Amino acid sequence: MLTRRGRKYRDFRARHRQNDGMRDIAAPQERRRFVGIDLARFIAIVGMMSAHLLSGLAADPNAMLVGRLLNVAEILFVASTAATTFAVLGGVSLVLLTRSMRGAPAWRIYISICIRGVAIALIGWGLMQLNSPISVVLPYFGIAMIIAATALWLPSWVIGAIAAVLWVFGAAVNARVRAGLAAIPVDTTPSIPEQIARSARDLLLTGHYPAITWVAYMLTGILLARLLLRARRDGTLRRVTLWLWVAGLAVFLFLTAIGRVARYRPAWFGLPTGLDDQVLAGARGAPPGTDLWMLLMPSAHSGSPADMLRTVAGACFLIGLLVMLFDAGRPRGGFVLEAIRCAGAAPLTIYSAHVIATAAVSHWRTQQFIEGHPVSPDLPLWNFVIQVACVLAIGAVLAMLRRRGPLEALLGLVSGSSRIKRRTG
Repeated sequence: MLTRRGRKYRDFRARHRQNDGMRDIAAPQERRRFVGIDLARFIAIVGMMSAHLLSGLAADPNAMLVGRLLNVAEILFVASTAATTFAVLGGVSLVLLTRSMRGAPAWRIYISICIRGVAIALIGWGLMQLNSPISVVLPYFGIAMIIAATALWLPSWVIGAIAAVLWVFGAAVNARVRAGLAAIPVDTTPSIPEQIARSARDLLLTGHYPAITWVAYMLTGILLARLLLRARRDGTLRRVTLWLWVAGLAVFLFLTAIGRVARYRPAWFGLPTGLDDQVLAGARGAPPGTDLWMLLMPSAHSGSPADMLRTVAGACFLIGLLVMLFDAGRPRGGFVLEAIRCAGAAPLTIYSAHVIATAAVSHWRTQQFIEGHPVSPDLPLWNFVIQVACVLAIGAVLAMLRRRGPLEALLGLVSGSSRIKRRTG
C-alpha cells in the first residue's frame, strides 16, 4: 500500500506525463502557419493594386461597366484600407517572425529585423527610381518595422498605451508640422545634409505613409497576433475570430457611412460648406488641416483617429474572418488555396513586380500619348486583370516548388533570420 507521500508522488508523475503529452501536441500547433494571415496579405496586395490601377475609371463614360463598378467598389471599401491592412499585417508578421527565432538572444533578433527593415527600405528606394505613378510604400514600411520592433519585448498593455497615444495625437502633430512647413519657403538647392534631414522628416512625418501613423498600425498588429496565438493555444480561436470580424465589420461600415454622408452633406455635421471635394475625399498621410473637424473626419490616408479606427476595423474584419474560416476549422482548398496562400506569403516579391509592371505600362502609355496614338479607356482594367493573373501564376509556381518568394528568401539570407531559425528550431 502506498503511503500518503507515495500517492502524491504518483499523482505528480501522472500530471507531469500528461502535461508533457499536451506540450507535444500543442507545440506543432503553435508552430503551424496561419493560412488566414497569408490570404489576408494576398487580398491586401490585390486591394492596393486595384487602388493603383483602377483609379478614374468610374468617371470615364467610355470605360467598360465592369471596370467602372470595380472602381466604385474600390473607392467605397478599399481606399486606404488595403494599405493600412498591409501595415497591420506587418505587425502580425513581426510577432510570427520572432516566434520562429525563439531561443536566440533578443539583441540578435532585433538586429536581424533592423537589417530586414533597411533592406526593404532600400528595395523601395530602388523602385521609386522607376518614376512609377505609384507612391511606393516600402521605404516607410521598412522604417516603421524597425521602430515597431522595439515593442516586441514589451507587455501588451504598454504597447496598447503607446498605440493609443499615436492614434489620438499623431495626426494633430503631423498636421501641425505640415502647416508650419507650408509657411517656410522651399529651398530649391538644398545641401546634402539638408536632403538627408528632409528625407528623414518625410519618412517619419510628412510622407504619404509616415512612420508616426504606420508604427501605430504595426503596434496594433502585434497585439492582434498575440491575441490570435493565445486564442489558438487556449482553443478559443473560433470564438475570438468571430467577435473580431463581426465587431470590425460593424465599426468599418458605420465609419464608412459617416464619411460618405459627411463628404456629400457636410452641413448635416456642421462642417463648412463650399469645401473642395478633395478635402473630404482623402489626404496624403495627414489631415488636410489643423481644425478639429479635419482631425475627426475619416478621410482616406489622413491618419486621423477616425480614419485609423475605420481602417483598423477593416483589417480586423478581414483577418478575423479569414483566420476563422481557414485556421479555426478544417477547410479543404486544395492546390488553388495553396497557390493563393503562397502568393500572399510573398508580398515583397508580388508588390515589387506590381510596381515594375505598372511603371512599364505607364511609360508606354505616356509615349503613346506623345506620339498621338489612341489608348483604350479599358487599359487600366486589363492591366489590373493581367497583373492579378500573374500574381496567381507566381503563387502557383511557388506552391509547386514549395519555395518562398525570391525577395523573401533574399531577405532571410541578408538579415540572417534563416540561419537563426535553423540553429534554434
